Amino acid sequence: MDDFFVLDDPADRVKALRDRELSSNPGGAAAETPNLLLMDGADHRRLRAVVKEVIALVEPLPDAVLTDLRIAFSPLKSLRRFDLVADFARPAAARVTEAVLGTVEPLGEKLLTNLSETAANLDVWSGGPAGADTAALRVAMFFLKATAVEGGGLALLREAHEAGRITEDELMITPVMLAHAAYENSMNFLALAGLELLRRPDVLDDVRGLIHEIAPTRFAARRVTTPFSLAGKDFTTGDKLAIPLGPDAELAFGLGRHTCPGSRVAVAEGEVALRALAEILTPDHVAEDVRYKTHAVFHGVERAVVALRT
Repeated sequence: MDDFFVLDDPADRVKALRDRELSSNPGGAAAETPNLLLMDGADHRRLRAVVKEVIALVEPLPDAVLTDLRIAFSPLKSLRRFDLVADFARPAAARVTEAVLGTVEPLGEKLLTNLSETAANLDVWSGGPAGADTAALRVAMFFLKATAVEGGGLALLREAHEAGRITEDELMITPVMLAHAAYENSMNFLALAGLELLRRPDVLDDVRGLIHEIAPTRFAARRVTTPFSLAGKDFTTGDKLAIPLGPDAELAFGLGRHTCPGSRVAVAEGEVALRALAEILTPDHVAEDVRYKTHAVFHGVERAVVALRT
């Protein structure tokens, strides 16, 4: 990603995220990809409206989901060692993803693994092959064949397709995008926030602030479509900008037309999960064997063992 210009100034980042002349699509082979994250203009507004309807189905998070999350965490109290990723963040993110999409079939381990691997889809920004992600195809096939829960997100998407509101390709790609955001991004930020809670117990006084601090997506990418100047530099058509979303930027959920439509769900999920984790952690708990993910776009933890000091 050496050909990106990184915007360092917070004000420049805000301007870029709000600039409708900057494209969210890298162009080239990805130009026609029906992925909401890579769309602009009227098509983006149309598909985003449907996606927001899907997310609204779990706003606020149903009581059954909140109960399931608390139950999932309760066994951790009796363990001397547990993994923040595998035992805390992963089951929470999986349960919320099931609630967002609404399928009769559970999201099994193989599907969740494939879902994590679909992060490679955004490699189109750095010149990777568009549409060659077999993991994303497997996830898409699952949702195309899955039995939809009546009144759930997948059912709504199918109804939108029948009504001509979304295309057939969008019906195939949108569940993958939604599931990836609900699962991979949530798993990443829950594990990162859990580590912060372990290191700084006082952050529990402002859980929402902590959630907005954590940015599981390192940066947003934009392509210049019309020459313009920013950050003291002149950009020409085709130039690419990287807009950091990290803690110093305070843009964890993005800004502008591509602001995360599921931010309220993420905050609610984070509040329940982190408060439940706070009831488990003690001053004698320490983090061991913390390994961070190395993906260029997505920031997260591969493994983080929490253990009681003997």
